[in-house]
Amino acid sequence: MLIKKNRQIYAVNPKTASLGMNDQIKCSSMGDPQRHKGCLCNRAVDEKRTVCVVYDGPVGKAYGYWMPVAGAEEYILHFSVGAFSIPE
Repeated sequence: MLIKKNRQIYAVNPKTASLGMNDQIKCSSMGDPQRHKGCLCNRAVDEKRTVCVVYDGPVGKAYGYWMPVAGAEEYILHFSVGAFSIPE
């Protein structure tokens, strides 16, 4: 998803949309607030660089990224990759 430091979502891909996220909400409003304790969005914006966190996903290790958009660093690409369960 494409976000700003205030956590407003500006764009989502189809997978993110299928999880209930859209450009009408803030990403920090989704799910349990404790899940957002490790958010590194501010760090990515302040340091103007990609930051990553490793965490335990539903079925193994996963990686969350916050990546400033070159030339528009106030925008952040936020995504996760790794071991996730796939709905049947």
